[in-house]
Amino acid sequence: MLGDMEHILGQMQRICLLLKVVGMKEYVLGMRIPLKIGDFFVYLFVLVLIGGSFLGLYSLKVNAAQLQAEILLDGKLVTVIPLSPGMETKEIRVDAGQGRYNTVRVAAESISIKEANCPDQICVRWGSIDKPGQTIVCLPHRVVVKITGGVEDISELDDIAS
Repeated sequence: MLGDMEHILGQMQRICLLLKVVGMKEYVLGMRIPLKIGDFFVYLFVLVLIGGSFLGLYSLKVNAAQLQAEILLDGKLVTVIPLSPGMETKEIRVDAGQGRYNTVRVAAESISIKEANCPDQICVRWGSIDKPGQTIVCLPHRVVVKITGGVEDISELDDIAS
């Protein structure tokens, strides 16, 4: 049994010698490594990056609260509707003339075309939109519903390209 202990101590001395050559002896033996000035600046830089990231995400959230929906008929602005989280659901009827109409449903932070008397019904089946830059188009009636504001102007790339 004493031989085993001597063997284990010999192995530990070889490992410590190897780690000393590599420069990792302090990590294995549990010794405290003093903090150098360069280490301090690296940690400070990482903390500034993390703080900047959270600040950037917060500002994106603040801009997202300023969303609005625009309804256009024949390229002319009919109405602008602010989209906010606590908003009640309402419906707006857009009369395109000659008996043509679209019923736009505005809910909290989203908008959709609920009903239209166009033949293809693509605008109704499109569903609701809630992100800046998204649009719903009814070609037969020339009605465009789009969401503006928020982070739309930051990048010209769409979700697929980015």
